[in-house]
Amino acid sequence: MQPTSKLNVAVLMGGKTAEHEISLQTGVEIANALNKEHYRVFPLVITKQGHWIWPGQALTGAEERLSLPDVMHAAPPAPSATDAAPAGTPRRSALERLHPAPDRPVDVVFIAMHGPNGEDGTVQGLLELLDVPYTGSGVMASALAMDKPLAKLLFEQAGLRVPRGAVVDARRWREAPEACAAALVAAPGYPCLVKPTGQGSSVGASICRDAADLPHAMDLAFQFEPRVLVEEYLRGTELTCGVLEDPETREPVPLPVIEIVPKTTFFDYEAKYDPTITDEIVPARLPADVTARAQECARLAHVTLGCSAFSRTDMILQDGELYVMELNTIPGMTPNSLLPKAVRAAGMSFEALLDRLVQLAVNDHDLRHWQNGR
Repeated sequence: MQPTSKLNVAVLMGGKTAEHEISLQTGVEIANALNKEHYRVFPLVITKQGHWIWPGQALTGAEERLSLPDVMHAAPPAPSATDAAPAGTPRRSALERLHPAPDRPVDVVFIAMHGPNGEDGTVQGLLELLDVPYTGSGVMASALAMDKPLAKLLFEQAGLRVPRGAVVDARRWREAPEACAAALVAAPGYPCLVKPTGQGSSVGASICRDAADLPHAMDLAFQFEPRVLVEEYLRGTELTCGVLEDPETREPVPLPVIEIVPKTTFFDYEAKYDPTITDEIVPARLPADVTARAQECARLAHVTLGCSAFSRTDMILQDGELYVMELNTIPGMTPNSLLPKAVRAAGMSFEALLDRLVQLAVNDHDLRHWQNGR
């Protein structure tokens, strides 16, 4: 993509989420890798308290770098005169802080957020209301992908295989834990995987080997969500496959499949971001027909949820069958993240990937304007 003038791209990162720190790493990588010949890059941090902050100046030259401490220690601005005004005076909202200055409007928001409020359709809806182009999937696909039980239902209807499971809400668990535990013996049984319904990066997830492990696992998951998904624990080969849309045809094109070999019990939060305890093999050591099936599963999952631009689908291969575990609409972009590894294996640079995603964001925004007759 070679725009005639530089686009102002805000890289939105952080947020009120358990994945705040990982989001900052993703945001820093994106901000540094975006081509400064094409873009003025403005880091935009949402703190854990919900403050919107512009840490430092725009990155406009290839030699300019954003560091993790720059965004980790960004402080909210001092209260303005409006903020200190008498009761009843309207306060400046986060919406007014979306642009770094009145003469520097944001052309595209590159969403580098993970988990609730960033990957679940919330910030996408905000940007829709502001009529600002943004990267990745829209409101509906983002919300569906983050709600694991709903996504599983749609995957099943599309003909994809998913693990057996059940949803337990916090109130029912508090009122009748024995009855809930007894019901889980039949489906999905033990061992099982317990995880919140709307978190990413295996936050709050744990394996229950037997009924004695269940209370602790449920309590941990309920710290993050009022609903918990309990699934059968599949023993097999962990796989993931990214999808990247063609900017001209909008066809979702699967990337090389990655095989994940965690050296811990399972691919938990720590294993996802510590390269010393996980082997990630690309391309995966699979027969050609299994690779093709895995890529088709990722493509179909992307289409089923109505995703845009890119996604990454996690799967497990057990006894020759592929099970879809979940789909990520904003995969990580850290040096150890899976999607950048797959992109490199496909022969595309990280910079070219980011160019593609910005172009798709602009195209999607133009399409929405056309559909709305504006």
